[in-house]
Amino acid sequence: MNTLGGTDQPFKALCSFAFWRPKDMRKFTGKLATPVNMIFGDSGAHSARTMGIHLTLEDYASWCQKWDRELTLYANLDVIGGPEATWRNQKELELYGLEPIPVFHTGDPWEYLERYLDEGYTYIALGKLLGNPVSEVLPWLAKAFRLADGRAVFHGFGMTVWRALREFPFYSVDSSSWGQGFRFGVIQMFDPSNGTWTNFMMRDRDALLRHRELVRAHHISPLSLATRKTYSRTDAIALAAVAWRRAEEYLRARHGPITIPPGPHNPVTRGGARPATPGLHLYLAEANSTNLYHAAAGIQAARQEAPTP
Repeated sequence: MNTLGGTDQPFKALCSFAFWRPKDMRKFTGKLATPVNMIFGDSGAHSARTMGIHLTLEDYASWCQKWDRELTLYANLDVIGGPEATWRNQKELELYGLEPIPVFHTGDPWEYLERYLDEGYTYIALGKLLGNPVSEVLPWLAKAFRLADGRAVFHGFGMTVWRALREFPFYSVDSSSWGQGFRFGVIQMFDPSNGTWTNFMMRDRDALLRHRELVRAHHISPLSLATRKTYSRTDAIALAAVAWRRAEEYLRARHGPITIPPGPHNPVTRGGARPATPGLHLYLAEANSTNLYHAAAGIQAARQEAPTP
């Protein structure tokens, strides 16, 4: 329980254009405490629509081009409920010389997933997973994985349904819920010995006492979560990041190495010498750069404290 797995893995974050477009991505990655990082660029189109932010394909294409060296990969500018518009955006971004990961949504006709597969897209993002009952998402995922078997791997946008992650071999997923601990006071910790999560409210001293060894296994002192006086938001962020890193390593061991099949479209290698390392890769989705600085610092500190194998 006390050993942090996955210490050889880069720090992984998902940054949406809708929130990150004014920021200097080179400066951001340069300030991360972790020496190697993987940054997933997402359009943030859904968030932008709900917030009344207007995004253009041209601006997004320029952002992807500008920060190409800093972005491990970037997603298509998808249109929820508009599979044909999403397809057109994919092709238009490719005319800019870009290689975005295509996006297929729940509710889209299956012929669009088959079209991506037939066109040789071997790494595809699945979207609009949030908000649907698990009883509907699981059979939908089963069909998607069945259709893509041996031809493509998937990224799951916002996919943190633990049952689904245990069952399906995603190449990558992202989580915005990783931040609910320091935002809403819910401590989430992962125990790789049994593959389960332990949740309790922050400053619940009885629960903290019962789970103090698990807290220490996340390389955090229980005291920093015990009272208002001793509370450390920095430690709470670090604990959350380490918990998801432990979960990522558990899933990597459970599913084994997941590799992108060869094909003409690879949004990671982008036709060059960029490495596409085996998954699973779990990205922390976050709009606040300071939170990601603390998360990276927490993972780096845990990595340095972990015993040498």
